[in-house]
Amino acid sequence: MRLPEGMERIWLMRAKGMREVEISGILGISRQAVNKALRDARGKLFEAFFELAETFSWKIVRINAEKGFAVFEGECNGPVRVYAFYLPGEGIRAFFNGEFPEYILEHAVRIGIIREKDKTELVKSLEG
Repeated sequence: MRLPEGMERIWLMRAKGMREVEISGILGISRQAVNKALRDARGKLFEAFFELAETFSWKIVRINAEKGFAVFEGECNGPVRVYAFYLPGEGIRAFFNGEFPEYILEHAVRIGIIREKDKTELVKSLEG
């Protein structure tokens, strides 16, 4: 699942901390259009994360559509913690038990989930 390009751009700007009025000014669209795009993006992300949980029979621990991540509990030869992220241009990617590749740490810093590329800090922030 990927957000439509324009919606994704607005969502990413907001995820990075920009206010709706700033986004509307930069893009030359109304604040209402920005608000609607963000509302639709959050709805699509919630739906995608819920479908992921349902598909794999994972228990939902936390969903944050504003920042595009979810935390799940699952079973795979024992209990596992699953962390899923929406990556602009790519869609949703899931990782198990805090084993994040470098590009996920960079993404988390870029959108303000964490301040520094640190796996422990990322897990704490995701578990919130």
